[in-house]
Amino acid sequence: MSSPAPRLSPIDCTCFRVRRAARRMTAIYGRHLAPTGLKISQFSVLGFIIAEGPVSIGRLSELAATDRTTLSRNLRPLIDDGLVEQVASGDKRRRELLATAAGRALFKRALPLWAEAEQEVRAAMGPSLAGELRQVLDQSMERLAPLRSA
Repeated sequence: MSSPAPRLSPIDCTCFRVRRAARRMTAIYGRHLAPTGLKISQFSVLGFIIAEGPVSIGRLSELAATDRTTLSRNLRPLIDDGLVEQVASGDKRRRELLATAAGRALFKRALPLWAEAEQEVRAAMGPSLAGELRQVLDQSMERLAPLRSA
């Protein structure tokens, strides 16, 4: 005789809790980055592009752990504003993304504002909880990665 499955409630939804915390954090980072006009998602994408040099959309999608549609939605304003450009790659079938001088300058200006947001979050949570959260999120990403293609 097996024990009954635990009763689940939408209030206990793991996804809801992660998204709720993400919305709260997004608001904090958004407030700090507001003078630059960048959203935290755009800041992150621009940072990945700068760090990787010319990078394919596929590779950028992997780094950001997001689907190409969402990535394209975040890229469009960066391209339209001249912060990122699409350049030819060694493979004629694909283009790569590269930060322009204006994109690198804006990122440099945004970096201390992002650092202020990061410090605000860490101070509010305390160093122990903030560190534990980053560790748990990293472990979660590792364990959930195989389920992405299932």
